[in-house]
Amino acid sequence: MSPALAAIDQNLYEAAAADGAGRWRRLWHITLSGMRGIIVLMLVLRLGNALTVGFEQLLIQRQAVGHDAADVLDTFAFYYGIGTQDYGYGAAAGIFKSIISLLLLWGANTLAHRFGEDGLYRK
Repeated sequence: MSPALAAIDQNLYEAAAADGAGRWRRLWHITLSGMRGIIVLMLVLRLGNALTVGFEQLLIQRQAVGHDAADVLDTFAFYYGIGTQDYGYGAAAGIFKSIISLLLLWGANTLAHRFGEDGLYRK
């Protein structure tokens, strides 16, 4: 059992069952409500990593499918930074990806605070 589920009081499930709540109602109103903070935190953390899509797989498959189909920010930064030895251009692409990830993370955390959750930190 996960720590988020262990924190939910079992008496809530028993009371809901005694009141006639079915399995799906208990899941929606007790389990998901009790885990809402963890769900929001995981959403915020995953959005910060949303632009990372598997650099190694795309790097290996690039020759087979062509660079137009397999070019993402990671492979773009690698090929223009290392491949052409234009390190500034590759670093700029990497910094651009980091800034977009930071903006996604900040936006998701702000949205979490507006919904009354902690997000990454308590306000």
